[in-house]
Amino acid sequence: MLRIHTLLPALIGVLLAVAFLPKEADAKPLFVATVPALGQIAEAVAGVDATVQVLSKVGQDPNVFNPRPAHAYALSQATLLFTVGYGLEANWLPSLIKRAGNEKIMPGKDGFFDGGEAIEAIGVPRGMTSSDVISWSPDKNPYWWLDPEMGIKVAYALAIRMGEVDPVNAERYLQRSRVFIQAVQDALPEWREIMEIHVGTVLTYHNTYVYFMESMGIELAGYIEPKAGIEPSTRHMDQLLHLIKEKDVRLIWVEPYNNRAIAKRIADEAGIRLMVLPDAVEGYGTEGYIGMFDKMVERVARWSQ
Repeated sequence: MLRIHTLLPALIGVLLAVAFLPKEADAKPLFVATVPALGQIAEAVAGVDATVQVLSKVGQDPNVFNPRPAHAYALSQATLLFTVGYGLEANWLPSLIKRAGNEKIMPGKDGFFDGGEAIEAIGVPRGMTSSDVISWSPDKNPYWWLDPEMGIKVAYALAIRMGEVDPVNAERYLQRSRVFIQAVQDALPEWREIMEIHVGTVLTYHNTYVYFMESMGIELAGYIEPKAGIEPSTRHMDQLLHLIKEKDVRLIWVEPYNNRAIAKRIADEAGIRLMVLPDAVEGYGTEGYIGMFDKMVERVARWSQ
């Protein structure tokens, strides 16, 4: 028979381990965002009071993201899910939510926050339908985070929702959202001034940048894609070359994940510049979100000279 004194060290070890396990009441809320820029907005608002995890990475196309089991696990533990909305994640997010099995973050629940509901969306160009733009809303463009003023509106609405799912820290979330809003507002005039000096009419590969262009007062000539997800025909490319000359286009913008070869061919034939412009950058919180616009503006200004 084992004596008590031989069991005592093991028993003490178990008791100590249990004592130091995190208590559920002490655990921080987990806020999960679908794309990097949304994660930065969430980080700015959440601060030290919550953990923020982002599903996709910088440089990945949010339309066709391929989730892994670890992403389903993150959603299973989430207090709040922060999405772009307007169907941008429609090809992969619903099935991921279902696999996670977390009732709190189902659409319609307090733990599901659709950023698109906090802003007034720009419409999809006339002639496009929901089937043309993958699974988007038939009349809404989802890339709202590329307008800093939209980011401000969403940050404030997000702070309110964070406070609803985590009332203990509600006032702190609101305070941080105000700090974020002020930082973005302070940077906005300089961005607009630089873009007004350096940018004329622009042709883009896809309609990712329309919010950014509207915010910065940049004229959009058109798109390389005749329809979202469809590469241009020879005839369409000829039409684009005519459009470039007619509107005196100086720049083509293309996303990091779209077909640069086609865009480069058009740029070379037209004798204009091609620029890969990010829709997200690495970085944490307010600094990361503002850094995205800093990088976009700096790159445009440098390449436009």
